[in-house]
Amino acid sequence: MNRLGFLQLARRLGAILIVSFAFLLLCLLPSAERSAKASDHVILAVVVAQRSSVQDLSMIELRRIFTSEGGDDSSGQRYVPFNHPAHTTDRVAFDKVVLGMSADEVSQFWIERKIRGLSGPPRSVDSLSILLRVIARLPGAIGYARPAQLTGDVRAIRIDGKLPSNPAYPLAFSE
Repeated sequence: MNRLGFLQLARRLGAILIVSFAFLLLCLLPSAERSAKASDHVILAVVVAQRSSVQDLSMIELRRIFTSEGGDDSSGQRYVPFNHPAHTTDRVAFDKVVLGMSADEVSQFWIERKIRGLSGPPRSVDSLSILLRVIARLPGAIGYARPAQLTGDVRAIRIDGKLPSNPAYPLAFSE
């Protein structure tokens, strides 16, 4: 085989490899796209301590609590809201569903409140296990987590009269 024949063969093999790789990518991409579209339906349970007297909140009350616009439970205990860290999946979804804001809008909201000398945002807790322990032990503490993540020290409350097991529960999103 001469040099010219070898170069032509190498080009053909290279072209075949490129076409094969492109075909493989095209086969895999629709599958990945389907996975993203058929994503999990996620519920965020609003949780309080097991011994808390809180049973039910409206979405309006929940929004007021998590925007530091006040709120006491029926016994007069002040709510102490706790958030997941900014930009986590659950936090972004909670902010969108409950506050009606994107991550950028939430940041802007808290900056504007700070400029006006108003109270700051809820505390963020990096660890879910610590978040749940704090909610379990601190009077008035309230937060959110996926139902499967709840411990025996906390319990889900109704939002607009619905528990997380209800298909019409309002704190649901697709991941």
